[in-house]
Amino acid sequence: MFYVDGLEKFPEEPSRCCKIPDLFEIETNAGCSSGTHEVGRGFANRGTSDCAERTCLLRKNDLLFDNDEIDKDSVKQYLDEWVSKRREFLPAVNAVKDICLGKKPMLGPNEMCDADKLLFCMNSNFYNKCPNWLDTEVCTALRAFLEGCMPYYD
Repeated sequence: MFYVDGLEKFPEEPSRCCKIPDLFEIETNAGCSSGTHEVGRGFANRGTSDCAERTCLLRKNDLLFDNDEIDKDSVKQYLDEWVSKRREFLPAVNAVKDICLGKKPMLGPNEMCDADKLLFCMNSNFYNKCPNWLDTEVCTALRAFLEGCMPYYD
């Protein structure tokens, strides 16, 4: 739960305020974990230094080099294909390409693996550019809170 500025609480998952279609097909990622790994739904074991699940997720979608480094060009192509069927998310995908896959190093603590940094950055930008944000007091406050985090990505 998030608590901000006297509001009782935010939903546990921002996905209640912004509906983002699955980025990764669950069937394709069988064997990576028992959880789901789509933008908008959070990630299993978030914040841990063991990122085998997220690395597996990216590997199964051919988004890593053989040494498990992020293949930024492949991620960009994957996002282009995904957004071709969901044009309303084009601003979010463009933000991910510029911010998460640009020339600057990805943000996150040293103990956070690159797969986690990438997926966290993608989540943040998808929510920031969400085209269908629910217009409720709690969701509006959550959106303002999340927008306050975005300058850290510049």
